[in-house]
Amino acid sequence: MELKLRQIESDAFELDVRGNTCPFPQIFTELALKKIDRGRLEVITDNPPSARDLPIVLKRRGYRVESEKEGDHWRIKIWK
Repeated sequence: MELKLRQIESDAFELDVRGNTCPFPQIFTELALKKIDRGRLEVITDNPPSARDLPIVLKRRGYRVESEKEGDHWRIKIWK
């Protein structure tokens, strides 16, 4: 499986994990967070359990997280 991480602004990155079910969205998010030094990571998922659980896990780890539904998917913004 490929890590679909791309830079969208000077300090912002996007990770598209649509089509993946648990635990892959969380695994890919953790890998992406290791790749970026600082800034914002926006994770796009269409998996409801990931949209629910990923923000909880990240907040427990001390990240600032916002999540919003956009049509048939969610965008989870994580600040590092």
